[in-house]
Amino acid sequence: MKEYKRYETIKEYIYNQFSKINYEPLRTAAFTHTNSVDTCITLLAISRDIPIESAKIAALYHDYAQYTQNCPHADHARLSSIMAANYLKSTQLFTQAQIDEISHAIAHHSEKDKYHSPLCEALKDADVLARFLENPTIEPQGIKKQRLLDACADLAR
Repeated sequence: MKEYKRYETIKEYIYNQFSKINYEPLRTAAFTHTNSVDTCITLLAISRDIPIESAKIAALYHDYAQYTQNCPHADHARLSSIMAANYLKSTQLFTQAQIDEISHAIAHHSEKDKYHSPLCEALKDADVLARFLENPTIEPQGIKKQRLLDACADLAR
């Protein structure tokens, strides 16, 4: 239970920050996509035997800078990872190793064509799966399509 209390603390902070976004379509996208990735990564973490708490926290923060700072997409993963690391450290609820693992996954989640840690791969796949579930009329192409198929296969096991 202690682990989920930490997750709830982070979620409350993130969603409070999202509620301050003035532009309604961006605020809605922040809540919708973050929640979708959170749900998808929970299922993937279970199927891949990845620590659920770390996965869910990475999902909460993965696009944080894009939504709260309106930064360019090309820089959002790096900035989100820095912001996540700083906040997680400030809570004093996590070890440095946990912070490093979560922030590493966030920093590299946009690099869909490269392999990183199991947590990062789950975050990439949850991001792709969430985007597809949010709008299945847009068929993913290339590596994103393969990630979607692989994620679905993992969930079917």
